[in-house]
Amino acid sequence: MNQDMLDQLIGAAPASTVDVDDVVRRTRRRRRIRRLATGGSTAAAVIAAIAVGASLLPGSGPAPAPDPPAAAASPSPSVPVSPSPSGVALESGTPDGRQRILDRLRIVLEQATTEHAPDVRWIYMPDEPGEKRTPDGRPVMFALDDDTFRARSGVTADGRKGGFYLSLRAVGCAGGRSCEPFYECAPPVTDCGETRTASGLRLVRYVDRPGQGWRFYGVDVELPDRRHAVHLSAVNYFGGDGSRPSAPEPVFTRAQLEAIATDIAETITG
Repeated sequence: MNQDMLDQLIGAAPASTVDVDDVVRRTRRRRRIRRLATGGSTAAAVIAAIAVGASLLPGSGPAPAPDPPAAAASPSPSVPVSPSPSGVALESGTPDGRQRILDRLRIVLEQATTEHAPDVRWIYMPDEPGEKRTPDGRPVMFALDDDTFRARSGVTADGRKGGFYLSLRAVGCAGGRSCEPFYECAPPVTDCGETRTASGLRLVRYVDRPGQGWRFYGVDVELPDRRHAVHLSAVNYFGGDGSRPSAPEPVFTRAQLEAIATDIAETITG
């Protein structure tokens, strides 16, 4: 998606006043909302391809044991083995490499969500008018050409609905590469702090209230390679960016979001 299309989906900021500081704050708000727009129509263009790739997750069973010398034994049937997400490396440069990352990232995300937020369910969430509906039960995941990996989905629990976004991307901008810097606590966001995970990874968590009833929970966790980060956002609206709030708070709690982000970051080797 190009910038013009993304700006159209996000919508224009409210009319500015003559207060220059207010203009700067609204600009920062638009940038934060844009960070949540994880692909828009790009997602719709790649959903079919990702769905095919996701159905090909590794899961072959062990080979039959060889026959003993004294007597021939019947081969044991193949037993499916659950794929392990441990040690996900950021392979890049080829469509197959990016697809492998997406497949493994999906496993980590779904396992972490089941562990830390067992009451939350993935549901279809439209990103733009006329978007083709996808089945409930799995987040939509896709990769961009700059090796940014994204997921988006509606979520529901206790009769409430909201949105969820994930990005795995480079944070170092050297050499003119596409990147999204690590989140920094700065006004007007006041509910923001930096800490470390149990394994020592840098983590920033925040709550943004940009107005009109919106509330965003965000977590950035730096990967062990210190060149990439995973970002998770839970929002209290359902639909494309700029949608009206659907609940007073996001469906994921702040603690759940932080635990899921930490699990993902600690699984990926970078």
